[in-house]
Amino acid sequence: MSNFLQNYTLKYTPLSPLHIGADESYEPGNYVIDEEAGALYSFDSGAALAGLSDSDRQQLLAIVNSKPDDIMLTKVQAFFHKHREKLLAFAMPPVPTASGVKSLYEKRIGRTAQHEGQGRRVINKLEIERTSYNPVDGKPFLPGSSIKGAIRTALLDGINNEKPLIDRNERNQQLQQRLFDGKFHTDPMRLVSIADADWQGSADKPACQVQFAVNRKRKPVIKDGKLLQSQAEASNLYQLLECVSPYHYQSFTGSLTLLNTQSVGQNNSKLPKQQLHWTAKDIAKACNNFYVGLFWQEFNAIKERGYLKTDWLNQMEQLLDNGLSKRLHDGDAFLLRVGRHSGAEALTLNGVRKIKIMQGRGERPKEESQPKTWWLAADDISNKQGMLPFGWVLVEINPKEPDSPLQQWLENGNSALTLWMQQQLEKQNVLKQKAQFHQQQEQEKKQEEEKKAEELRLQQAAEQQRLASLSPIDQEIESFLKPIQQQEHDTRLLSELEKGRWQAADARVVAQKIKTLMEQAGKWMPDFAGGNKQKVKLKERSQKVLSYLKD
Repeated sequence: MSNFLQNYTLKYTPLSPLHIGADESYEPGNYVIDEEAGALYSFDSGAALAGLSDSDRQQLLAIVNSKPDDIMLTKVQAFFHKHREKLLAFAMPPVPTASGVKSLYEKRIGRTAQHEGQGRRVINKLEIERTSYNPVDGKPFLPGSSIKGAIRTALLDGINNEKPLIDRNERNQQLQQRLFDGKFHTDPMRLVSIADADWQGSADKPACQVQFAVNRKRKPVIKDGKLLQSQAEASNLYQLLECVSPYHYQSFTGSLTLLNTQSVGQNNSKLPKQQLHWTAKDIAKACNNFYVGLFWQEFNAIKERGYLKTDWLNQMEQLLDNGLSKRLHDGDAFLLRVGRHSGAEALTLNGVRKIKIMQGRGERPKEESQPKTWWLAADDISNKQGMLPFGWVLVEINPKEPDSPLQQWLENGNSALTLWMQQQLEKQNVLKQKAQFHQQQEQEKKQEEEKKAEELRLQQAAEQQRLASLSPIDQEIESFLKPIQQQEHDTRLLSELEKGRWQAADARVVAQKIKTLMEQAGKWMPDFAGGNKQKVKLKERSQKVLSYLKD
């Protein structure tokens, strides 16, 4: 190689469910499952509040302000489940869940799972571990460190060539330093750079799915005429994992960069040994030598137990028989095993592999060259067939043309998922429009209330200003009349005036106020000359008022 940097485009296609942990989980406080479609919708707290009405928010606030215990958490779960349709409009795109996951959610949401010692309640938290994702768009990605770690294992295995440890006490780090003939500065993987791989899959199908990880024995064990289960299976242990779906061709794109240090000098003590400067073909060959053998070993063993999903099994056999094996052999592509439940064989070297096998309670663990069980992706906890292994990924180096059989299988053979995605997105869009309409109504109602409140404030301010401009006697009159019905204002004022409450000038002001009120009400009749008894009374009242005005 003449260039200092050699760059290659890598296209990644998961061939089975893939989970690379993100140290985050979906929790019932930030997701709901639409049981009808088995669709998981996640949301953040801001989105949740946006989807709720004011009364809903007050109810939620009352729940979260209660004692922070399991009862409070179950109430939160039940609250979000009850209001799930309001939240879908503000959630991320849907993620399909396995049928068993949907059933588990229906049975347990908002309830406690069991009671332990002394009656302590155990909450069904229903956490679902998330796979690595881009926080900007929520799409999954493949961390370059995970890919590089898998490649490193294959390169180490190739150098070791199935030899045992030179010392039974040799540690893993010491083994790697011996095989790579160097420590940090001279570690040959310093010359290999793997970028994170970004999601490039079709938006027509979901990028991920939620499945169970279940444990199954690799070989049948009969005791007392019964087929024994693994300890995890017997204890009904499982994990809920978000997995990248194996239904997208070349769903991730990344890059490989190799540093060529020939120009620096072959005998430079600060550089890795020259024989450990790999080309892209060398890396592909090492990975295929290591992982393809593991793939066939596991594939045939799981097939023999009848655990594998039939259509996946048939398609993989056809693909490998019809050209994919040749591409792997030629180094145009290579196989990797990455992520959770890749199996101990994919993480350890042939010849030095020692796997701790846990025994029954009170028994010491044993060391074996192979595990006794698999963790498999299942649709239900009780599945004995129709399952898939985790973490198999095909990596293509600078692909010029698509692998047509593989592309056709992954992109055209899953029309049900495409239809599912279309239906869920349409439902979500309808709910978004409905939510936007309600939000607009609430906004208009809020604006109207704010307008009325402002008008009231202005009225009150004007009234305060008016009262402040009144004389003390006018203010007293206003205060006196405030609790009295309007039709009684003139008579009540006159009554107080006659009692002597006001004197001199103040009495004349009150009398003028009474006259004005009587005139406004059509009661002012000081010159009436008729015989109507009611009007005669008004005449008498009017003349009393005049007597105060003449003084």
